[in-house]
Amino acid sequence: MKTLVLCVDRDDDIGVKTGLRGPIVGREGNLAAATKLGLADPEDSDVNALLSALSIYDGLVKDGSDAVIATICGDVHVGTVSDVELTRQLDQVLVEVRPDRVFLVSDGAEDEAFAPIISSRIRVDHVRRVYVRQTPTAESLYYTIGRQLKNPRVRRKIIGPLGFVLLLFGAIYLTLPYAASGLALILAGLYLIVISLPFSSLRDFFDKAGQQYERVRDSVATGDLSIFFNVSTLILILVGVFFGIDFAGRSGENSYVVQFLRFVFGSIWFFVIGALCFEGGKVSIGLALFLVAVTGLSYRSREERPEPVDET
Repeated sequence: MKTLVLCVDRDDDIGVKTGLRGPIVGREGNLAAATKLGLADPEDSDVNALLSALSIYDGLVKDGSDAVIATICGDVHVGTVSDVELTRQLDQVLVEVRPDRVFLVSDGAEDEAFAPIISSRIRVDHVRRVYVRQTPTAESLYYTIGRQLKNPRVRRKIIGPLGFVLLLFGAIYLTLPYAASGLALILAGLYLIVISLPFSSLRDFFDKAGQQYERVRDSVATGDLSIFFNVSTLILILVGVFFGIDFAGRSGENSYVVQFLRFVFGSIWFFVIGALCFEGGKVSIGLALFLVAVTGLSYRSREERPEPVDET
């Protein structure tokens, strides 16, 4: 059984810092890549991943196993671009080596995000994530932060937007002090939501939106109504949140406990119906609408009920 010890560099640090292009096949080539990358950036975690892959390869060869080591490199634009390049190199290595199984070596979760694509083409029998030991001291933390601040991706995605938010906060505070904090928090929240989405670029967003549209259209054409139940679930949850907030705000109580309980009381049925709709439409739309109507009418009747008059 031939084993491929595969090292994955999704963001192409090897190519950027050494000029080497993937795939790199063979012990000599990978040892040269590890040495060259270590000389260019001794603190890069990919150096440890390469050395760990070499150690696994040497152990297999020592035990008499038929093994080959290879490294595939993606692209600095992590996402669709890098995964397409990794897939191309992976197919090239599989055709050249023809292994029976893969031992995957990576330096973190970002590289392991490519693991499902590997397992769709060949059996993955082992995954090794390489951690770099750090001394937990203030000095180590200081140098770690300083090193990350030199990373162009960190500066582009974290430092730049943070500076923009602070600049905008200061500008608004000079004219509208009461609105500065809220607007700055809104902008920061929107940015965090955007960067948390699985899109590497605006083009990637439109590509995935088009794929999702095609998927929805095909499901509707085949009679699959799950999309309607999912949309209904989202609407019910949003309506429940608004009902709960409105009901809690009408209490006139300053106690957070009372307001929370009123929020739960005003929104719970919408959440229950939404959960039932999400479970594959196990409740009919008619029953869901009926319960929503009953909840809304009971809520309205409670609000319109006159307050008791204190005769004393």
